[in-house]
Amino acid sequence: MDRVSRYTPPIADQRFLLEHVLDGPALLKLPAYRHVDWPTVTHVLDQAGRLASDILAPINARGDEQPSRLADGRVITSPGYVEAYRAFAEGGWIGLDMPVAQGGQGLPLVVQNAFAEMVNGACVAFGMLPLMQRAAARLLMAHGSASLIDTFVPRLVAGDWGATICISEPQAGSDVGRIATRAELGDDGLWRVTGTKIFITYGDQDLTPMIAHLLLARTPGAPAGTRGLSLFVVPSHRLGADGAIGETNGVAATRVEHKMGLKGSPTCVMNFDGALAYPVGEPGTGMRCMFTMVNTMRLEVAMQGVAVAGAATARALEYAAERRQGGPAGQPPLPLASHPDVRSMLLEMRALSEGFRALVLQAAYSLDLAHASENPEERRRSLALAEWLLPVCKAAGSDAGFRVANLAVQVFGGHGYISDSGVEQYVRDARVMSIYEGANGIQAIDLVTRKLGAEGGQRFRLFAEAIASDLDAHRSACPALAGSLEAALADLRAASDWLLAHVATAPQACEAGARPYLDLVALVAIGWMWLRLAAADPENARGKQAIALFVGEQLLPASALLRQRACAGATALGMLSLEELCRYPA
Repeated sequence: MDRVSRYTPPIADQRFLLEHVLDGPALLKLPAYRHVDWPTVTHVLDQAGRLASDILAPINARGDEQPSRLADGRVITSPGYVEAYRAFAEGGWIGLDMPVAQGGQGLPLVVQNAFAEMVNGACVAFGMLPLMQRAAARLLMAHGSASLIDTFVPRLVAGDWGATICISEPQAGSDVGRIATRAELGDDGLWRVTGTKIFITYGDQDLTPMIAHLLLARTPGAPAGTRGLSLFVVPSHRLGADGAIGETNGVAATRVEHKMGLKGSPTCVMNFDGALAYPVGEPGTGMRCMFTMVNTMRLEVAMQGVAVAGAATARALEYAAERRQGGPAGQPPLPLASHPDVRSMLLEMRALSEGFRALVLQAAYSLDLAHASENPEERRRSLALAEWLLPVCKAAGSDAGFRVANLAVQVFGGHGYISDSGVEQYVRDARVMSIYEGANGIQAIDLVTRKLGAEGGQRFRLFAEAIASDLDAHRSACPALAGSLEAALADLRAASDWLLAHVATAPQACEAGARPYLDLVALVAIGWMWLRLAAADPENARGKQAIALFVGEQLLPASALLRQRACAGATALGMLSLEELCRYPA
């Protein structure tokens, strides 16, 4: 079998969501988006689908089979990446949601995220670079000086220059406060950084002549921990007074990691040796500045999970309809999709991929309203809802991508385990999504200690009130789902009350329950999305009610177990000493 990647963009479902569930046309009436009309959005989605299927999908398997590599101190990207990147940048796709003043097109974030699903569904490894460029541009626009913005942002938006986010070090992964890379001010009044960073996505590449490294470093005399970190932009090459690219700037990739997946995306060990650096923001505010990118990064990682889930589901549905196995003796074999076990897997795949697609786009839509609404109270409530949903989308969305990819392999059977089918790559590519941009356990702790615990649970109450309102409005669309969702929401309220009552006095117990609590929030959120999907435009819902019924019968009843686990406390976790826990029984 020829291992050529194929991708079917979910344009019809995205349009259905944007038009009938989220009311995208109403969003375009706000002043910030009046330069965009609905036909433009539909045209963008159509063109994005062609880009994804015709240009990006063909390089997916190539990048997996012929990974990026280090040669003579420079990274050589996988075959086809240079040409694909040229088409991507020349098409203006990097700046889809960037300000018009910086060379972007100023489209809503929700449209950009629909586009991001297609990019990552076709080739996640490629999609990592434009994500870095967008994130870096947003960070610089928020915290950089006018000079830095003028120098870097238009070139990032145009795709002329690349970007990285340089945080992790050998001794400091999630424990960012232990960063040791140092920045020193020279006698000439210029800053220079020295140190080693690891796990740097596209730390070097042959797609752009310049790379802007957004880097955290510690200045002399700075306090320990994250309060002592400052942010710098370190260009890979020196810049002349006229903006021309000059000699290398003491920045070198010393290794490209050999990875389980995302092999086309170079993950580099980067060495900075007295590299000229430009400060971004005030000294000691590096972590606060970096958090500007959290919305961009978490949302896109969530969409990466959706993208893999959607791509894997499309392949599994096609295969299960064509592949024939089993059935009565003496009769022609039946399509795989005829068998209850396979049908159950396919329904779960659709429930998760379409449900999380709706949830992530809802989070993006809320961020759009938080930015563009003319009503201050709507802006406040929309931002609060988005902040609640982001860690849930990132963690549960990435988990769903991995779960659905595994189910796709199961549907394909032995053929799925063979690399020729292409579906096993989805499993390998998706595995890292629960690790980077804040491990999923960290997202769960953030949800409980910061999002739930802050302001007496205000963000949770907004979330619960929105679901209760939709239950009142849409109960008749799928009564069985509505009943299960109501019960699951009651479980979530009970778990939230328990955690709120203990978060200050028993933090370990709350951290122990954080992960099942996040899973419970995600389960209720998916039920909420399916209620809205079932209610939206019922005559053209393309079987949404049937999947909504499956969600109500097969998925939502897990809420009772998740509530129990969220409120179980930490007694069992602390019974063994570290020595007893970590000694493998011989």
